[in-house]
Amino acid sequence: MRTEVDVAELVEQRWGALLAQISRATDHRQLAGEAVPREFFAMAGATGLIGYAFPQDIGGGGADLRTWGAVMEELARVCAEPAFPIVMSMGTGVASVLQDCGRPDLVEHYVKPIVRGDRTATLAFSEDADPFSMRTELRRVGDGYVLSGAKDFITGATTADVFLTYGRDEAGRVVGCLVHCDDDGVEVLPASGLGFRTSGMGRLVLRDVPVSADRVIGADGLAHAQRYLNHRRLILTCLVTGMMRALLARCVTRLRTTVRHGGPVTELPNVQAAIGRMHIAVETTRSVVASTLARVADGAVDPVFDIGISAAKHFATEQAVMLATQAFRVLGGHAYYGDPRYGIFLQDCVALLCAAGTQELIEVNIGALVTAGLVEPAEKSEVLT
Repeated sequence: MRTEVDVAELVEQRWGALLAQISRATDHRQLAGEAVPREFFAMAGATGLIGYAFPQDIGGGGADLRTWGAVMEELARVCAEPAFPIVMSMGTGVASVLQDCGRPDLVEHYVKPIVRGDRTATLAFSEDADPFSMRTELRRVGDGYVLSGAKDFITGATTADVFLTYGRDEAGRVVGCLVHCDDDGVEVLPASGLGFRTSGMGRLVLRDVPVSADRVIGADGLAHAQRYLNHRRLILTCLVTGMMRALLARCVTRLRTTVRHGGPVTELPNVQAAIGRMHIAVETTRSVVASTLARVADGAVDPVFDIGISAAKHFATEQAVMLATQAFRVLGGHAYYGDPRYGIFLQDCVALLCAAGTQELIEVNIGALVTAGLVEPAEKSEVLT
């Protein structure tokens, strides 16, 4: 595990030029709602960023999970384009769960190309309904399958080559499968949302899409999707932390140059208290992230729905929302009119309330497990200490 200074130097030395290039046109893309260009993900693969945490024998950098989490946090802190690490990590999440399937063909045809940046991938799961109401159908036809339905709220849809998606088979089971953007019957429709406007959001329409048997990746698709979402919540927590650190630094820098009543605004007790609250939010979130990464790296994790990971995502999101509102309170008109970064951050925080499972859904799931007595004793003792 590298130190914070080591990680900052690593990111600057290996990917600083790339991140600077990505950041240059951020404001234009935000106003226009344009997706981060596909070429940047190819460059991220070519420079070893996408594959940094994957095994070296498949072209990765072999970094451990804690280092990868720290790298993701630093990316979000340094890169002015918040959608870039968000979309990139959607693809690394897909590659990770495909690698875990233990199938060499998936590694050759999907994982390695994603790591190299030759292919982009994302998750297409939601149908604006709960998983038990999934309407997309996967029907057996001859030696293969046909997939019909639609998926909503897809991050990175307009730049994705491959979609990890799910449908119900004739027995009613949720089954995972892989669909290519250029498959017959596939249509990707651009969509817009309140947050992460440059993430290439979209809707995936599936009209009798032929799916070969080798693209079906397991009968228990619901558990498979939850494994992805487990990983997604962990990485999101790292990214949110980096975004929070960047916003706090930006806010303090502005306040140091602001004068009210003939003196620096930073000498006002209410401003100092607000900055104190913001700093506390950032530092406690960083502590939660570090302990969660350490626990997962040690293997103390439920691969399907981990309470600690889900709680960390929930906590980080709530702290980020608080940070955004505090920034508006102390900066006033500058945050509203003068610098678009604060509004972008606030909008992205609202999006995080729904990302990888809504905050309310996480609360319900954790509450149900706790009240049913299904929390491991070790976790109970950690809560009490």
